[in-house]
Amino acid sequence: MKIAILGYGTIGKGVFQIACENPHLQVVKILEREERFDQNYLDLFTSNVDEIVNNQEIELVVEVLGGYTFAEDAIEKCLKAGKHVVTANKEVIAIDIENLLALAKTNNVSLAYEASVGGGIPIIKNLKEIKKVNKISKITGILNGTTNYILTKMFEGNTFEEALLDAQKKGFAESDPTADLEGYDMMRKIAILSDLAFDTYIDINQIPQKGIKEISKEVVDEAKKNNQVIKFVCSAKLEENKLSVEVKPEYFPNNHFFASVNNEFNAVILETYPNDELIFIGKGAGSLPTSSAIIADIIDIKDNLYLENYQNINKYEINK
Repeated sequence: MKIAILGYGTIGKGVFQIACENPHLQVVKILEREERFDQNYLDLFTSNVDEIVNNQEIELVVEVLGGYTFAEDAIEKCLKAGKHVVTANKEVIAIDIENLLALAKTNNVSLAYEASVGGGIPIIKNLKEIKKVNKISKITGILNGTTNYILTKMFEGNTFEEALLDAQKKGFAESDPTADLEGYDMMRKIAILSDLAFDTYIDINQIPQKGIKEISKEVVDEAKKNNQVIKFVCSAKLEENKLSVEVKPEYFPNNHFFASVNNEFNAVILETYPNDELIFIGKGAGSLPTSSAIIADIIDIKDNLYLENYQNINKYEINK
């Protein structure tokens, strides 16, 4: 299968590396700004997205640009051109999934987005399989590696400022970490999981959220005294045809599963019937874990194994 990659940052390079190791995949174009072209593969690079959109050889496009406007427009163009799209872009998926899925269906192609939630954890694929038989009543997740790393270090004795600086030095936190610290990143992720689990489309602006900036050393010390940890979590619960969705720091006892999920690791707990509680854990960030999820989507599409996302769309009242 001939593919193109939009973006050659950390994730794009990881996708390129793994794709080159797979004999069934051939990267024929990479979109990037000219000053960031890889001198070792100059023949693959372009700064013009239309070269990819109009190239009939290319069957599938991987979007790892980040951001919203340009990435969303590029995804739309590729779907309309009859190309499958695999993306890690949680902002685009959370906001525009309904439109993009309709475009994919109209043009008889797939839109896959496993890497948009949980990095290397195959939570999207598993949700699709689980909901074939199970009813999902609640999703609870630690789905931001940056904030989980910060809180882990605070429970090891660092101040918030020290933990944030450490996370930035290690590449877990951006120079402007607002989206992580205020919970906007997890709002997008819980919206994506809720959309899929409950066959709905959630307006992320309806999701109440509280960040972690107010968690001080004193708050952490008090939690320790009470044999508790604080984790920054997102949750969605369906009860009596009403959906409660939120993002906030929560206290958990030291013997809770989440207490052992530390550093940049992510975890998701699903409450289901008849399968009861299901737990997923893995690295939520990083080049190769995220890239592996993208490549898995590509292989599923290549082998015609990609599953449709939704059945009938439900409209729920969102509890705040």
